[in-house]
Amino acid sequence: MNYALMLNPSFVRPFALKYKFNTKALGTAGFAVVLALIGFYIFQISSVTQMSFTVVDYEKRIDQLDKEFKSLQLNFSDASSLSGLEEALMARGYEKVGKINYIQVLDTAVAANK
Repeated sequence: MNYALMLNPSFVRPFALKYKFNTKALGTAGFAVVLALIGFYIFQISSVTQMSFTVVDYEKRIDQLDKEFKSLQLNFSDASSLSGLEEALMARGYEKVGKINYIQVLDTAVAANK
């Protein structure tokens, strides 16, 4: 095999890159991309951290509301009992009934057409 044909510049030339890269511009662009990715990573980490603190705050609020709900259930059960009902009525100004008087209707009809 003739290696002279392979090393001939006329054969190698068409396969060479037509454009030369500016290494300084490529390095600067690569550095900018790396900095942008680092900034985006920091942004994501701070967002995840903020969300985790928000979840913790919501869990504390849910526990607090659950305790308040149980307390209100106990208060409601106490207020709905008969002794609690009597105290609530007295506080609103109702009086205990002593004697009940009924109105006597003389005729069997309540209303008459004359």
